[in-house]
Amino acid sequence: MEGTHEWPVRIRSPRLVIRPPGDDDRAAMIRLMTDPVTREYLGGAVDYASRQALELSPLGLTWGRWVLALAQDDTMIGSITLGYDRDELELSYALLPEWTGRGFAAESCIALLDWARSALEDEHVIAVSQTRNKRSVALLRKLGFTVRKGLEEFGTQQLLLERSLGEPLPEYAQPLQTAADPPPPTRR
Repeated sequence: MEGTHEWPVRIRSPRLVIRPPGDDDRAAMIRLMTDPVTREYLGGAVDYASRQALELSPLGLTWGRWVLALAQDDTMIGSITLGYDRDELELSYALLPEWTGRGFAAESCIALLDWARSALEDEHVIAVSQTRNKRSVALLRKLGFTVRKGLEEFGTQQLLLERSLGEPLPEYAQPLQTAADPPPPTRR
């Protein structure tokens, strides 16, 4: 089953609201899609034509696509997706550079996976990450993902990881990102 009959869905975690995008998110969404640091491991920044389309098109309500916003003031800090592009439930996330390294990616993934296990009929979820994105691979492993296979996409080596939705999730209070993890990418 693709999606649920209930949409849009808002999900809360201790510090975040995972919600559909709104027009107030347009500038942050464009920045997220064009920032070279954010896009370093996501196939690169979008081209000029794609940016123009982002600026002109409505953000809309597409099933499985949310923004990550701070619970305290609703500031958009990133995005998270749970979709079926590969004919399997797939998790993807991106944060603006100034919000990385604070546990928001882990917190949002835990909240969304917890929602998915109760709202969807899927038994497992996959995620794809570039092998050189050591920080994301480390986070996915701490979230219980294991490597299914390696593949090449966008001209680079990737890992396709998977996890059962039936397996317990880490607690929010458990520190998943530590000083021992690789640092986030920085501007060059």
